[in-house]
Formats: sequence, C-alpha cells, structure tokens
Amino acid sequence: MTDADKRDRIIEAAYQVLSEKGYDKASTKEIASTAGVAQGLINYYFPSKDLLFAEVFRRETQKYCDAFRSLMPAEPPSQLTRASIGELLEIPKSRAMMEPDWFRLRYELFAIGLRNENAASTLKETLEIKRQNIADTIEKLSGFPREQSVTVASVLYAMIEGVGLQKVADSDFKYDEAYGLMADMLSAYYNSVVMKDRP
Repeated sequence: MTDADKRDRIIEAAYQVLSEKGYDKASTKEIASTAGVAQGLINYYFPSKDLLFAEVFRRETQKYCDAFRSLMPAEPPSQLTRASIGELLEIPKSRAMMEPDWFRLRYELFAIGLRNENAASTLKETLEIKRQNIADTIEKLSGFPREQSVTVASVLYAMIEGVGLQKVADSDFKYDEAYGLMADMLSAYYNSVVMKDRP
C-alpha cells in the first residue's frame, strides 16, 4: 500500500468515525482501527486531530461540489423560473435531510477553524471552494457577470448553511417552507435584474 493509499484510508476512516461519534468523542485510536493502520501513522500524516478533521472537510466539500456539478443540465434552461430554481435547491436541501451527521461535522469544523490557527486556512479554503462552485452554477444558469454571481453565491451559501443548521438543531423547523421562500427570493431577484437590463 502506498503512502497516498494509507493517507486516503485514514481520511475515509476519520469521516466514518467523526460522522458517528462527533469531533469530541472521535479518537485517533478508533480511526486507526477503522482504517486498519497503526495509530502512529495518523500522527505521521496529521500532527493534530484538528488538521485531520480539516482534511476530511476539504475532501468531502470537493466531493459534494463534484456531485452537484454532475447533476447540472448540460445546457442552461432558456429561462429561470421559480420552479426550476426550486429544483436546483433540492440538491443542498436533500443533503441536510439525508446526511444530518455531515452537517453537524461541518458546523464543528467552522468552530475549529475559528479557534485553531492550523485549521483556519482549511476553513477559508473550503468556504471559497463552495462559494466558487455555487457561483459557477449561478453564472452558467443566469448569465450574470462573474462578480455578481460570486456575490449572489455568498448570500445563497449563507442561507443554505443557516437553514441547514436550523433543521439539524430543530426537527420541527419548517424546512420546506424556508427553502420555498429561498426559491421565491432568488426568482424575484433574477427577474428584477432581467427586467432592469431590458430596454
């Protein structure tokens, strides 16, 4: 097994253990056992648990972005409607429903990145990856200029994270209604820009 294979196995095992146990209860001993490697090997590749967790987050963020891209239509729709926007929002919406543990892990990383210098750069990087991925989608579908797409992406990402947090923390939270309003807001914004640009 190559070094890259061992490192990948550790990251995959860490994701599994962190998802099941959460950050505080996840031990490097259990991660090593799940990965089938010596515990010392984890310390060799990742000097701290925070750095391992940050790498898990980076990897899973990239996988999520790749999965989102694969679901995008090859050609943008001729027009963006409230319904088509709602369909696109089903992708992040379903993630919090199907994988609440992943959302919990993300919020833990946010906290780690804010308090740990070593993890801060990974947090910044993963936020940028997600923002740029969303901006790519917005630019492709709406035809907005890049700068405007990035601004819209920043706001949309904040809404997705905030609504997801509320759903994970409160099972009674009106999740569908929140996403419905998000689709209405995006549709209204898109139509206002389109109308403004018409002669």
